[in-house]
Amino acid sequence: MTHAPHPSRLSFLMRFFLAFLTLLGPALHAQPAGYSNTNPDPLPMRNLQIEVRQVRGGSQAQGMVGAQGGVLLQPGHSGATVNITAQSSQRSDARDLVQRVLVLNGRPVAINLGNTTPLRLTQAFVQNGVLRYVGSTVLIDTNSGFSARPVWRGGSSAELELAAMQSRPGTAGAVPSSSSASTSVALVLGEWVTVAQSDDAATANSSGVAGAGQTSGQEALTVEVRISVR
Repeated sequence: MTHAPHPSRLSFLMRFFLAFLTLLGPALHAQPAGYSNTNPDPLPMRNLQIEVRQVRGGSQAQGMVGAQGGVLLQPGHSGATVNITAQSSQRSDARDLVQRVLVLNGRPVAINLGNTTPLRLTQAFVQNGVLRYVGSTVLIDTNSGFSARPVWRGGSSAELELAAMQSRPGTAGAVPSSSSASTSVALVLGEWVTVAQSDDAATANSSGVAGAGQTSGQEALTVEVRISVR
């Protein structure tokens, strides 16, 4: 036959349990160091307009994105891609075309150039107020393009994260490359910046002679991007 606990023992256990909860309470509600309920430095919820143009040869004429060029919006981290049309296009003559697309700040967009010349992504950064370019080893195959993620935190400058894309046999257009190789470009809003160029264009730029390095029979090709806040 079991006996019920003595009331005095129950009272002691209850007081001990309440005291334990009182001591443990602050630890349960305390947040780990560095933890915040809000995301640090959230990006402004604004649309950014990305303009892309291709410049051929040493002239300033815009040999723009061809008829096969296109834009793919990459929603989140899913594998789905949604075809969207450029927001607007502008022709200054029969050859010139600027491709434009609106994208949410911080969201990636894939741009298919439809290029017939292999390109190399570049890196650009501001040093002592001067915009400088550094070549990279990230290649853009023919008939493909690049993925761009604009990041604007306010002010007059932004950052553009770039990754090469590749064409897969049997698929329409280019898809993001499985390679993790990427570059980043610092730019001033509203100004054109070089994001990719052919090796011929790089040779011409380094030599300072227009048309240098074009002995292969193909025109030097430079891809430029401009970003503005909408």
